Amino acid sequence: MSKNTNLIETPNSFEELKLFIRSEIHQIEQRQQVETWAIYSRLSREETQGYSYSLEIQPDRAEAYARDKGASQIKIYSDPYQTGRNSRRKDLQKLIADIKARRIKAVVVHRLDRLYRNLESQLEFVRLCKKHNVQFVSVTEQIDPETWWGRLVLYVLGAMAEMYVRQTSERTREAKSERIRRGLHNGNIPLGYCNGLCSTCNDSHGPDYCPRAGSIDYPESQRGRIPVIHPIDRHAITLVANLYLQQWSYREIASHLNRNTFTLPDGLVVKFRPRRVSAEKKTGNDFTRDSIRALIATPFHAGLVARYPRPALDMEDDLENPHKVKSPRPEISARQILEIQQGQHEALISVETWQRLQQIRKGKSKTPTKSSRPRNEALLTGMAQCWECYQHDGRATPLRGSTGGKNATRYYRCATLHNRYIQKSMRITPALHPQADSLTDDLLARHTRSCLRAEQVESQLQDLIEKLVIPKEWYEAIMAYYLSGEGLSEFEREGHNLRASLTRYRQLYLKGHIDQAEFDTQALHIGRQLTGLKPSARTEAQIILPQLQDFSQLWMQLTNGEKRNLLRKMFQVIYFDSQGNMREVVAHAPFKELLGL
Repeated sequence: MSKNTNLIETPNSFEELKLFIRSEIHQIEQRQQVETWAIYSRLSREETQGYSYSLEIQPDRAEAYARDKGASQIKIYSDPYQTGRNSRRKDLQKLIADIKARRIKAVVVHRLDRLYRNLESQLEFVRLCKKHNVQFVSVTEQIDPETWWGRLVLYVLGAMAEMYVRQTSERTREAKSERIRRGLHNGNIPLGYCNGLCSTCNDSHGPDYCPRAGSIDYPESQRGRIPVIHPIDRHAITLVANLYLQQWSYREIASHLNRNTFTLPDGLVVKFRPRRVSAEKKTGNDFTRDSIRALIATPFHAGLVARYPRPALDMEDDLENPHKVKSPRPEISARQILEIQQGQHEALISVETWQRLQQIRKGKSKTPTKSSRPRNEALLTGMAQCWECYQHDGRATPLRGSTGGKNATRYYRCATLHNRYIQKSMRITPALHPQADSLTDDLLARHTRSCLRAEQVESQLQDLIEKLVIPKEWYEAIMAYYLSGEGLSEFEREGHNLRASLTRYRQLYLKGHIDQAEFDTQALHIGRQLTGLKPSARTEAQIILPQLQDFSQLWMQLTNGEKRNLLRKMFQVIYFDSQGNMREVVAHAPFKELLGL
């Protein structure tokens, strides 16, 4: 190929023609991408009242500035309701990735604090822009970081933006402490209560869930300041407390609420739903072990309000790997109550009942164990259920793992049978139970054995696991996550940068700035880098290849805790009959197909 850009040699083969066409298309795309101006906007929850900070005004003014400077291509990045203290923002990370890939010409923000309220991170972002030849512009402050005066203004305004965050944090802590002393709750209203504003009901469950939706407001709520009892969810709290007093586990209670409907005292049939935090941040449609634990632990249902430890202000950040930064934790447990006061709201359970719940909870977490006796780690906890109870009336009854006898024999037992042997002092009939608690003769007859040996039950699971073969097309993705938390995206980004470098050398050669020998040397070097860019080409990733090829061997090397976490990803429920035989397996995709179920 001639050095004259107007003279191009005829390709000698079809493959050379395809390579030439791809190169030209890539160069055109590069020229188009380098003209893109990026506009970034952000709004935190505390600043929603400021008109000049709105997510409509910010991009409008920034785009007007960019258009005035001759921008033809504009891409908008926006992070609503996100803090500026760190880089854990979805669109900001997209912007950083585009800057590193050299797809951005300039970054425009309405105000400097829209980008960061963290001086160190702000300066690091400016350095990133300079490194990749990206112009950085703040429309309001008109800052030019390349001048000494511009850098001085950048430091001062960045420090003031960070000072605002720190002062706001201190004022918030003081305000929340004062609310506790006045008997008012901080944060989201717990399940069992609502804000009492029925005329403008914004219940996350929907207006069809609460029968009072659209009616007059509760006057005792004082216009939403004091939570009032929810007519539906109040019964869920009573049910949860009674079940826990009967020694039900968090997971069993959650499964019970998720799988059944309940008849209220007025005859209304409902299916209880967990409380969602907000429209932007939903917690899902099912109760979980953690949500039940939180309901048991909170003193709010006993008419009390509590103050808990709060972590220090989190200003730690990593621009390119923000999710690897560990947030500061309080010196003591975040669940420990620092202060408790009588609340202004009405109680759902007595203080004595709540104290009894805490005694049971603490007793479960501090059960003494002997060093000579192995710790009971039931592998199938939360997944194994009784086939006999399911066949009888459709009830979802878990199999509880236990260690019994002096020889520490492990076994599983049906929770329905186990509840029969609970001490009378703990046997409180649960309110609103959808089925009778008494066991019928038919159901008792189905349970020919009360205990199932764990070895028999778990060996059948082992036989099922041995059928699993990891598809080879998964290897690269698994190795990529083994090497980096970003997975294949990091390798794709490096590949894009290498191909862009090869294109630049080709342009330099075509324009006559370098000779063919230098171009061939660089092309050979970059080609070798591209060849070794696959995760499987890394030596450190090769050590897990034998484990991927033999999943059963990998399974044997995992701890019980790791096995349980993996099983929850693979299976929804596994049914065993009273003889300990596996009867039905419900698996998540794609494991259903991989296991041949």
